[in-house]
Amino acid sequence: MSHDYIHQNRRLSQSNASWIQQFACEDIDCLIICRGPIRKEVMDVFTEMGAKYSILLSEKDSIIYQNALAPELRLISDPTRIHRVPDYTGASKEERDQRIQQIIQIAKDNGHNSIFAGYGFMAEDESLVRAIEESGLTFIGPCSRTVRQAGLKDEAKRTALAADVSVVPGVDDLTVRTLLAKASREGGLDVIAKAHQLQIPDGASDADQAEALLAASYQALVDVISIDEIAAQAEIEVAKLFDQQPNNRIRLKAIGGGGGKGQRILVAPKDYPGDHHTQVKDAASKVPALLREVLNEVKATGRGDNKNVLIELNIETTRHQEIQVIGNGEWCLTLGGRDCSLQMHEQKLLEVSTTVESLQRAIDASDQHPAQQEALAMDLAILERMEDEATRFGSAV
Repeated sequence: MSHDYIHQNRRLSQSNASWIQQFACEDIDCLIICRGPIRKEVMDVFTEMGAKYSILLSEKDSIIYQNALAPELRLISDPTRIHRVPDYTGASKEERDQRIQQIIQIAKDNGHNSIFAGYGFMAEDESLVRAIEESGLTFIGPCSRTVRQAGLKDEAKRTALAADVSVVPGVDDLTVRTLLAKASREGGLDVIAKAHQLQIPDGASDADQAEALLAASYQALVDVISIDEIAAQAEIEVAKLFDQQPNNRIRLKAIGGGGGKGQRILVAPKDYPGDHHTQVKDAASKVPALLREVLNEVKATGRGDNKNVLIELNIETTRHQEIQVIGNGEWCLTLGGRDCSLQMHEQKLLEVSTTVESLQRAIDASDQHPAQQEALAMDLAILERMEDEATRFGSAV
């Protein structure tokens, strides 16, 4: 905790400015429920801020990898600050709901007033955030409404489209399409709803009714469509995209998860032998198996799980840029971007901060190098556009 470039004294109560003192965090007593490097970073920052914390420890951390002790565990000498659970999320919706309640109870039993879930995975689980809010504890992160609209990738894409924000072309409503196709075969959505003792709203469009029926099924922990039916519909949708874009690969992406998990890429039809029809058919035939892999990887195969999967054109030549957004429900602004293009196996190795000001300075300093200046000017234009779209998206959620 002594590296000058990394560690700082963040105890804001020691500031001479009363305005800064009001942001002091010494009253935080947080249960950290993420793992890995993020957990270590959070522990360091909380220590620097003077905040108290405890952590969850799963069997995967403490038993399976018992000879590879996580470095953050070496920093905790008080065993009462380590709370053991079988795993962090559970393998099904029922287990996840049980784990959420267990986490909340652990926090309350040990006097914690807040919970931090890191980034991705559980931090993007609306049910976790909502349960924490309802328990009276503080979730350090976005509210449950924002998590629903921005955390699940399908909801996020729909929100983005409504806010005129650019998205990757593809299909974001696979489960709705699957249910509508099933309804056309079995006599309508009403028949399916009655078979599962569920209700759907009157007067809505077919797509809205299907969406409502799916939402009701998640709440009731029943499946109105099977994984086999979803996989079959996914194969149809992928074949349609491949027919239009035979030179492009397609990515299957789980709506939850993160860190590169829950994704598979389909080989483009052009790489298969035969005529166009045969190429498309063979390329799309790989979908069912890969879709099952995606759902298994993010543990979304349980009864009542949301099994929607995004189908997107794979962008082959791209840079991974992220925009930092902050807001409070009334206003929203951006704090520049991060270029995360240097990756290995879709895991970030390096993040480079980018701002309008820094790029403009770089442009001004490269007046003797026209090609470099042109490239930087393009970077600046892209960043400004992305920040503008990010502000609209942030305001929408």
